[in-house]
Amino acid sequence: MNRAPAVTSRIMAAVKNRDTRPEMSLRRELFRRGLRYRVRSTLIGRPDIVFVSARVACFVDGDRWHGNGWRARGLTSFDDEFKHNNAEFWKAKIRRNMARDKAVTQQLEAEGWTVVRIWASDVEKHLASAADTIENVVKKRGGGSVNA
Repeated sequence: MNRAPAVTSRIMAAVKNRDTRPEMSLRRELFRRGLRYRVRSTLIGRPDIVFVSARVACFVDGDRWHGNGWRARGLTSFDDEFKHNNAEFWKAKIRRNMARDKAVTQQLEAEGWTVVRIWASDVEKHLASAADTIENVVKKRGGGSVNA
């Protein structure tokens, strides 16, 4: 598939990097459970949900952009997802994203944060389970009633 760079640029500019449907669903569920959090942060990696007092940073990682797209689509390998024009460019880009995610997690953990990364597809399929995971970590780190 060949398209003009301007068309690709316009398409990519429309891709949300925050307040996605899975992220919003998860935030609503956590709030419903009485958990209070922040969504704006100066922490490295800009976590999607932050529990400051418990020092828990949560990321809702989009499957395609963070290296899980092939699993979410039922393919057999990472490389199987990229069978189109410019495949090497996209594989390298996603691999850089994955390396950055790992570095961000390591740095936050070194600074005393607990990092929870959840795939957007898992939130969409199992919202309660995703919220349970975060709630358990937050309560273990910060106690019962949690505030931002």
